[in-house]
Amino acid sequence: MTLLDVQGLKVHFPIQSGLLRRTTGHVRAVDGVSFAIQPGETLSLVGESGCGKTTTGRAILRILDPTAGTITYRQADNTTVDLASIDRAALRPYRRDIRMIFQDPHASLNPRLTVLEIIGQSLRVNQGLRGTALEDRVADLLRKVGLRPEYLRRYPHAFSGGERQRIGIARALALHPRLVVADEAVSALDVSVQAQTLNLLQDLQEEFRLTYLFIAHDLSVVEHISDRVAVMYAGRIVELAPTDALFATPRHPYTEALLSAVPIADPRLRGSRTRIRLQGEVADPARLPTGCAFHPRCRYADALCRAETPVLAETEAGHIAACHHASTLELRGITA
Repeated sequence: MTLLDVQGLKVHFPIQSGLLRRTTGHVRAVDGVSFAIQPGETLSLVGESGCGKTTTGRAILRILDPTAGTITYRQADNTTVDLASIDRAALRPYRRDIRMIFQDPHASLNPRLTVLEIIGQSLRVNQGLRGTALEDRVADLLRKVGLRPEYLRRYPHAFSGGERQRIGIARALALHPRLVVADEAVSALDVSVQAQTLNLLQDLQEEFRLTYLFIAHDLSVVEHISDRVAVMYAGRIVELAPTDALFATPRHPYTEALLSAVPIADPRLRGSRTRIRLQGEVADPARLPTGCAFHPRCRYADALCRAETPVLAETEAGHIAACHHASTLELRGITA
């Protein structure tokens, strides 16, 4: 059964101008996003900065209020609730089930609090733990993420970036969530530390039966952790497929360009692939071009692309793309 079903999600921010602050337009940060996540799955949202992937994650957590759409969450008893339509007071029980790992391990931890206070805060509020019981629970969480329990009374400045992110992961897992939204969880870390953190997330997923919505801008990061990948551009999903299929046979030119930037591990093959460098910037969500939003940067664009907006359509089983020419283009992917 589906754990989370997002349909038609929109997050628009008003543009106000003049002395009277009248609304003259909207920034369409997320503009009709739909996807579903199965229990135990890792679905990755990827795309350039400004494509709307972080806003999507924050709307699911209701850090931001959706403008339209539904966010249907299936509870442990198999009943469902639309998180987009309930008020903030009613959201409290679901904040234990859906947690977030933030991008910046430095900014996301309060420098005035010890590790015990940072991780233990939600345990005190939601489970009433105090004293030795609280210390034992936090110490166990530290062990789970590969840190020593003696670090309980240290402050964040005493840790490296990778260790701080592990503290953030422990905080997210404190209440045994079912869904974790990892927002660029490794992008601020060194490459070697990224690999260690990704391995840790996979181990924790198996141990705690977690489901991940993994947000990243780098396809090489999501390749080994994801079951499926959704590529976003200008507030919309332009391609969604199982990871292997998306890497081997992309169906959208934007995905092809992102894949061309993925480093080749085999040094003998480096230089055998030409990177596709996109011209211009990501489409402005306040002034989207007519037709396909990607057409000003697409080397395959024609009159149809400039006139009509493509819709997501299935090209193969489980593989969908929003491109007028998805079935005819021979796009370059990455094969094992």
